[in-house]
Amino acid sequence: MVKNLVLGNNAVQIIETGNHYGNMNANKSFYPADWTYEQRWSTFLKRRMAAGKDGGFDGRKMFMADQEDKRGTWFEITKDYVEAFPEGWTDIPQDILIVTNKLPGVVIGHPVADCPVVMAYDMRHKTLAIGHCSAELVDKRMPQLVIDALQEAHPTKDEDIMTYISACAGTTWTYDCYPKWATDDEVWKDLITLKEDGLYHINIKKAVLRQLIQRKVGSVMMSPIDTITNPEFYSNSAARNDPEKKGRHFSGAFIR
Repeated sequence: MVKNLVLGNNAVQIIETGNHYGNMNANKSFYPADWTYEQRWSTFLKRRMAAGKDGGFDGRKMFMADQEDKRGTWFEITKDYVEAFPEGWTDIPQDILIVTNKLPGVVIGHPVADCPVVMAYDMRHKTLAIGHCSAELVDKRMPQLVIDALQEAHPTKDEDIMTYISACAGTTWTYDCYPKWATDDEVWKDLITLKEDGLYHINIKKAVLRQLIQRKVGSVMMSPIDTITNPEFYSNSAARNDPEKKGRHFSGAFIR
């Protein structure tokens, strides 16, 4: 499942694998309990290669950020880095990844379930930045930090930046109490609401959209997919009642 997204006179290809290729990381919780790390990694690499064959990229040239910092730090993937790690998927502690058109076909993104991934492309410098935006990180304004990272790496104007919000949980995502991670009232104003069913309904996609609009980026596109209700995507929320929804799909992009 690969989407083509053309931005200006340049092309960025969006990747949203859904559950078509199986779970898209090597985390042991998504594999048989008796599998070794080598078995999990080998299977995951095969899945990346299958996605790459369908999407027109090399499945070994895929990278993600571990997001250990949670304050908007960033790392730029370079030719030397790709050559040093020929199977990709390394340990990168920073929060946001960046790649330029000097490395066409090199994929950056994240394995996710219900969380959106923000992808930002600077048409002036042909530079792509990507950040995973969990609810906790949306509360820390990670969508705006992705824009900051892009501008720090290669200074540009907000209006030159095109953005995309990946498939994520819709408003069927609920908590039975007000979530502890929601500490910034401005971020969540009118977006965490107590309904008649006694549950707090959370609109994370609109919270991300609000932050990007505040930054006055050139454009914002959004996936219409609700990962909770769509049978072709994994979902943490839905997995509580449906084991088939347990897993991670990959959301990311590359410059062609």
